[in-house]
Amino acid sequence: MELLFNVLHVLAAAVWVGGTVVLVFVSVPVIRRLEGAERATALRELGRRWRPIGYGALGLLGLSGLALAGKEHVFSQGGSAAWLLGTKIVLSVVLVIVAVWHDYVLGPRLAREIREGQPQRSRPLLVRVGWTSFALTIVLPILGVVLAAKLD
Repeated sequence: MELLFNVLHVLAAAVWVGGTVVLVFVSVPVIRRLEGAERATALRELGRRWRPIGYGALGLLGLSGLALAGKEHVFSQGGSAAWLLGTKIVLSVVLVIVAVWHDYVLGPRLAREIREGQPQRSRPLLVRVGWTSFALTIVLPILGVVLAAKLD
């Protein structure tokens, strides 16, 4: 069973991290070249297609990660492994909050501003929140590798 959780955890991480890298460095830069309704439609479609995959991977990461941590009894061991796991859990929750805020609050707000011809006041915050999400997406697997090395 532990092997299954490990496989699911690694595959879900690959989907989330790989998908996020593709969004940040490939999809969004290409879509930024579009104008008006075509740009809005492309961003909306990209989000509609990515969200079930991305958030599904995040959910699977959470569930498989908790199962693996429980199997290893990390918190009962104490020490740096427990601290790392606690940090990883807190940062994972922050990642989910930041991603939801980006996708379901700031993104629609910016789309409304663009649609209504208003100044795009939401854009700078949306970009900062997006980069924060990206940074957490990179840091979390690194913490996972360090944690796994401590448990070996």
